Amino acid sequence: MTLPANVVPVKLIGVLGSAAGNREIMQSVSTILTVQELISALLKTVGNKFFRELLVDAGTEDPRPNVIILLNDQDCNIFDGLKTLIAPGTKVTIIPVAHGG
Repeated sequence: MTLPANVVPVKLIGVLGSAAGNREIMQSVSTILTVQELISALLKTVGNKFFRELLVDAGTEDPRPNVIILLNDQDCNIFDGLKTLIAPGTKVTIIPVAHGG
C-alpha cells in the first residue's frame, strides 16, 4: 500500500484505539517532525480528554511513562526519544503500558 507523501500512519493499540475512536490514524504532516510534535498533533486530531489522559503525563506532557512508541517497529528511545525525527511514511505504533499495584 502506497501512502500519500504527507502522512504518518499511527496505529493505536488497546485502550488508546478505543479512546481515540479509531485504531489507526493517518496523521497529516507538512514536514518532518519530532515524536513530541507528532504526539501534540495526535492530541489535536483526536481532541478527546480521555485519550489525552491515557497518552500523556498530565504534569509533564511526556507520553513515555504511559506508552511505548515504536517507529517502524523500533522503540523511539533507542534513537533520540521524543526528539527523534519522523519523516512522512514512518509507521508509528503506540502501545499503552499497564501499571499494576
